[in-house]
Amino acid sequence: MKLFRFKVLLFLAVFAIVAASTLSAQSFVGAVRGLVQDPGGAVIANATVTLTNSSTNVARTATTNATGEYSFPQLEPATYSITVEAQGFKKLTRPDIAVGVQQTVGVDLRMEIGQVSESVSVTTEVPLIENTNASNGQVLDSQKVQDLPNLGRNVFLLSKLSTNTAAVGDPRFNRFQDQSGSSQISVGGGPIRGNNYLIDGVPVTDSTNRAVIIPLEEGVQEMKLQTGTYDATMGRTGGGVFNTVLRSGTNEFHGDVLGYIRPNDLTANQFFLNAAGSAKPVTQFKNFAGSMGGPIWIPKVYNGKNKTFFFVAGSLPAAHPGEQPVRAADGSAEDRQLLGQHQQQRCGAYNLRSFDGVERRHAHSVRE
Repeated sequence: MKLFRFKVLLFLAVFAIVAASTLSAQSFVGAVRGLVQDPGGAVIANATVTLTNSSTNVARTATTNATGEYSFPQLEPATYSITVEAQGFKKLTRPDIAVGVQQTVGVDLRMEIGQVSESVSVTTEVPLIENTNASNGQVLDSQKVQDLPNLGRNVFLLSKLSTNTAAVGDPRFNRFQDQSGSSQISVGGGPIRGNNYLIDGVPVTDSTNRAVIIPLEEGVQEMKLQTGTYDATMGRTGGGVFNTVLRSGTNEFHGDVLGYIRPNDLTANQFFLNAAGSAKPVTQFKNFAGSMGGPIWIPKVYNGKNKTFFFVAGSLPAAHPGEQPVRAADGSAEDRQLLGQHQQQRCGAYNLRSFDGVERRHAHSVRE
């Protein structure tokens, strides 16, 4: 009995170590590193470098080594500013350093001779070409995710913005609850449904290479689609890697509410329904979503500014009030034959609610 317990505990320990190493390997975090030099190009050792998150004011500090190098690993994707201080040199500040998903940004800094009380602000943009690792991919930031039109509101289907990506799934099943249809994507000439999906560094890909969790657009900060030349932290599949980061709260309270409404009065009847002499079905559609984030603040109890933050996002299920199924039994024998043939050609074994191409699965069958 004791031997059996020992084996169980040993198995659990090994499993925990393997799982932890896997989660740490497949990561979404970025990094900032660079070199601190004087006006003549000589390196400056023991300089104090401070990296501050522009949204949360959370800061990290490092010291340059003997060769003047500094490094800030394990950074959440965000916009940062760097401040450098060293004896005999003016204080140097460089703002607006954008770190994307799994992106290492190189920022070399050159200080000016002077008093520490004096300061210099550098406004030169950081080079867009990343030369610190071999990863190749495209980052879709929060503005693209939020503003670009996206049928089905499935963030993974924004991969069509990449020139070497082809989404070949049935366009009727492209919502965030359609795991199978929305995973039919070929990246970089790889196999269809041969991709790996990560959310905040956690794999969400099942044994059939489907993304079992598809986040809401309102909750996504950015997504990086990696199409080749992965570094040592990626692998598993022969296609692409969808590396998604969820949004986080900041020092400012911010929220939004949205709604998609399709009134039935503005829709047209379908061609085959007109041919069958059937009236236009009710295909009214409503969908609402929203998000809210900020610092955790409890009056007279806790102020989480610069320390603790929250963010929530949600969506109400799509509503189809008053929608009626289309049935082949309605109308004359000729109408039933015409409508039935069209339904069999387009539907196969699926149950349809209407021919509007929005909601195809329903409890009512179109066949008799």
